[in-house]
Amino acid sequence: MFATHGFEGSSLRQIANEAGEQHQLLVYHFKTKDALWREVVASIFEEISRKQGSLDYWNTRSQALGPAKALREMFHALAVFTARRPEFQRLLSFEGFRKSERLTWLLRNFARPYYEISVATIRAAQEAGQAQAGDPGRLHYAVIGLITHGLVFSEEFKRMTRLDPFSAQELEHTVELACRLLGLPESDDQ
Repeated sequence: MFATHGFEGSSLRQIANEAGEQHQLLVYHFKTKDALWREVVASIFEEISRKQGSLDYWNTRSQALGPAKALREMFHALAVFTARRPEFQRLLSFEGFRKSERLTWLLRNFARPYYEISVATIRAAQEAGQAQAGDPGRLHYAVIGLITHGLVFSEEFKRMTRLDPFSAQELEHTVELACRLLGLPESDDQ
């Protein structure tokens, strides 16, 4: 509901109906819509950490593989996770277009650490001569947009391109396009 209608467009009653639960049960467990929203976001970031790797994992991968290969892996993990859970990027879109206390909380507690490791890895790849010059934050968002847009707006993408953004082959093409956008060297297995 939050991904489809945004925070303001969703009510606890609607969410309970959609989940097949009693409204009072939702209120008992979460007290407020804001508390439920925060729990949803926290649980998704917990899933991201389990499926994409924790921040410590990506720090270790970057040091072990070098920044260019680590970025390829990060992009692939983002693509696979977004294909599984495109509604998460939709939820972030609702929150990310204006200032709110929810956005501040989300950025501080969850998004900023991933942003910082991405930007640090892009910067390290630039310093190693393996990524194009430019502001690492801007490049981070360019890559995220490229990887997630076709998945988040999958119906439009399918109708216009006649491609399935969720197919393994299309995910790989998208990740490769993101790597080329960043100027990363080709992977060893190509």
